[in-house]
Amino acid sequence: MIIAKLKLWAAAVGLVLAALAASWLGGRKAAISDVKAKQAEGRLAAVAKAQEIENEVEALDPDTLKSRARKWVRGDKR
Repeated sequence: MIIAKLKLWAAAVGLVLAALAASWLGGRKAAISDVKAKQAEGRLAAVAKAQEIENEVEALDPDTLKSRARKWVRGDKR
């Protein structure tokens, strides 16, 4: 009789521990997915910004580009 109760309690404790472990692992997996999604959004925004800058630079005439490059490299000293 006592052994049966011990087995029942052991099974209940095992189920609780298994539920806690599953919950923890599920939360961790969700958090990792969220971080990866945010990183992907950041990379996409960086690529879009780089493309925008590239398009803007390509649209400039050579003299304006030269002037902007001089200001960027040397500052507003000239």
